[in-house]
Parts: sequence; structure tokens; C-alpha cells
Amino acid sequence: MPREEVVFESSGNMLAGTLFTPEGPGPYPAMAFLVGSGGVSKRLGEAWGFYMWVTLAEHCVSKGVAVLLFDKPGLGGSTGNWEAQTFDDRADDALAAVRFLQTRKVVDRQKIGLIGHSQGGWIAQLAASKSKEVGFIISLAGPYISVYEQILMDRENHLLVAGASPMKKLVDMTATRALFLTARVAEKVGYKHPIMNILDYDPRPILPEVTCPVLALFGEKDVLCLPGPSLDVIKSLMPKGDVTTKVFPQTNHLFWRCKTGSTKEYEKLDKRFVPEFLESITSWMKSKDIVKGGRQGETTVV
Repeated sequence: MPREEVVFESSGNMLAGTLFTPEGPGPYPAMAFLVGSGGVSKRLGEAWGFYMWVTLAEHCVSKGVAVLLFDKPGLGGSTGNWEAQTFDDRADDALAAVRFLQTRKVVDRQKIGLIGHSQGGWIAQLAASKSKEVGFIISLAGPYISVYEQILMDRENHLLVAGASPMKKLVDMTATRALFLTARVAEKVGYKHPIMNILDYDPRPILPEVTCPVLALFGEKDVLCLPGPSLDVIKSLMPKGDVTTKVFPQTNHLFWRCKTGSTKEYEKLDKRFVPEFLESITSWMKSKDIVKGGRQGETTVV
């Protein structure tokens, strides 16, 4: 399977990536992958010995889709500082990746999309709202609620599955909100914590501007991003959009089969995608005529 180490420019940074392509001259549809939050979210998706995003890329390439994996600024081979970025900055990086793919002869310029995991789902939405160059987006456990809401939901759900007492929940959630308030106050006196670059981001205003086909996949037991709140937002703000959603039973934030969904059980799990996860992505791309062998599908909400 052909793969090439590449570098492209975005806002003064040089972003390093790996381009996976099918055999033959093409042109092929392509998508750039957008990693999640933090300094451990790197292009290959290594998690407990399982290379998630390489596995995803290899599957998609086997179905005739080129995939670009790249590091955020300051990670891997990329220059810059991801901690200083806003979501608009990350969306600019995503669009730079799309424009890079447009330069490759092996890529079909009319069929270039974005696929993002977790925070990368927010970025894919935002980039698609900014530019019609994004032909489609695939969101993997990507929230459709605000960053503030998602962080609180994450913490509260972890307490719930851990069986925390009502007092423990009250103290912990109060402390979490207090930390955010402290960060807001600190910003006013001259110290800006990196969380303030993204804390107030809410995708709701831009979602009606996303007009390309969208596939949003969720894990039923994903305590970091429970499907319900995001599905409610999709139904209310994207009712006329070409949006397909799917919830995978008994799966977590990484689309692994799980018991509770808590990150504390990850080490004990079978570290691989549930079988239907990868096939759902490629079957959707066929239904949208992104890859050959499909026909135009209908918008569905599961």
C-alpha cells in the first residue's frame, strides 16, 4: 500500500503528515484526518498498542480512498504550538490540508472531505461551514454541543459510571466549574490558560452553514460524548441537511466494545474497532457516490 511522508504549510507552520493512497494512478476521493484534543492525539492514533488511525486509513485505502494523517502544530514533525490554537486556527489547518490534497494528481479534486475524531469532529464541522472546498465530513465521536457542556458532561458521566456518592458528585462538579471561573478571572488580569482558547466555543451557530454530506458516528457508552445531546442538536439545527447518524451499541469513545465506557477500563478491553464501524464508513461513502459502487442514499437519523 503506497504511503508518502509529506509536509504542507498552514498559517506559517509546517505540518507533517503521511499520505496513504490506493494502488494505481487514480484519481481517487480523499480525506484529511483531524485528530482529537491534547498532546497525545497524534497522527497514527496509537492507543495501548493499537494504531487506530493507521487502521482506519488502511481500510479506506483498500476501498479506493486516499487518506492524509497529519500532526497538529508542535506534535510529531509539525512546527508551531497546538496549545495556542483556537478552533478557527485548527479549521484553517484542516482547509490547508484540503488544499494540499487538491495539488496531488492522484486525488479527485471534486471529492475531498474531512474526517475527525472527538475534538476533530468540531473542527471538521467548522471547516465545512467556512469553505465549500470540503466535499463531505465524517465525525467520529465528535460533539455537536459546546466545549463547556462537553467537558462537564465528560466529568459528570465518569463520576456516574464510577458510582460516586451524591456528595462526591456535588463537590467534584462544583470544583470543576470553579476552575473554569478561575481561568476566566485570570484571563482578565493578564494570564491566559490554554483552555480559554476553546472553552467558549459552541458549534450551534455554524451548523446550519454545513451543507455538504455529513456522517456522524457515536458510541452508545461514550461517557466523553454521549450521543443523546448531540443527536438532539443535529435534529434541531440540521433538519434539512444531508446528515446520516449512527450509534454503535456497547462501544466507547474509541469505538471499542466496552462495559462502562469509562477511560479507566480501556486497558482491559479488546483494543480494536467493532467490526461494523469501518464498514459503516465505507458503505456511507458508497451511498453518497464518494466511492464507486453506490447510489445516492437518504438522510437518516438513528
